[in-house]
Amino acid sequence: MQWLVFGLTGMVGEGLRAQLYPGDPPLLAVSRQPPADEERVRWHSGALPAPGPLPAADAIASLGPLDAFAQWFEASGAAPARVVALGSTSVHGKAGSPDPAERELVRTLEAAERRLAAACAARGCALTLLRPTLVWGRGRDRNLARWVGLGRRLRWLPLPRTARGLRQPIHADDVAAAVLAALRAPVPVPGLFDLPGGEALAYDEMVARCLRAGAPGARLLRVPAPLFRAGLALLGRRGPGPGVLARLDQDLAYDRGPVQAALGLPARPFSPAPADFPDR
Repeated sequence: MQWLVFGLTGMVGEGLRAQLYPGDPPLLAVSRQPPADEERVRWHSGALPAPGPLPAADAIASLGPLDAFAQWFEASGAAPARVVALGSTSVHGKAGSPDPAERELVRTLEAAERRLAAACAARGCALTLLRPTLVWGRGRDRNLARWVGLGRRLRWLPLPRTARGLRQPIHADDVAAAVLAALRAPVPVPGLFDLPGGEALAYDEMVARCLRAGAPGARLLRVPAPLFRAGLALLGRRGPGPGVLARLDQDLAYDRGPVQAALGLPARPFSPAPADFPDR
């Protein structure tokens, strides 16, 4: 038996390698820059969507961009018993974004989901498609780290008073645990599952916890929304984009029940630590 994995050098891939059991099948991982010190993994130098010839595998997992993986899988003719791939709840939350780039991302994700599902159905592969929410942890997050970086520079971090939309950030290790649960299940667990974190909290509280962990002494300053937007205009590209701003007061919370029932996963609260926001 063998598992073929794409994206194993990313933050979710790090978590997956850390959770491997001695009895798990060997991994064949595809990477542009394979690490040299990994004993449990056989590395193949390559990149999607054209990684070169690959051997057959009992299961294939994709931890990276879904569109590139769907393009490769569609053309590869591979027919493993199961496929586990990561998408994103951005297909829900960014569908009506004022940012054209985010709307294009939604179209790309939706097309990739359809193409991958069609290819798996045609070949008799069981597809488990997991849509994580905001992924954080392992010191490699770039979304929440942006707020921490601003807090470190400004010491008082302004947020609009309306930034109370619910969020469910999920740790990279928990995303990895979900992938492994789908790979290890005695029988395949086909389906499309939203994968939120174990706690729903208001946006400003999520940012406040990040500041306590990564920018001690920095404080939130809640200001009127027009004043907040004017301040961000002065920051230019260092600040969040228009799509992020438009969603600060929107609830992006999803039902964890289906994935919990299917894979039996633990629900971790959002508790960032200083190591999650290293100086860059």
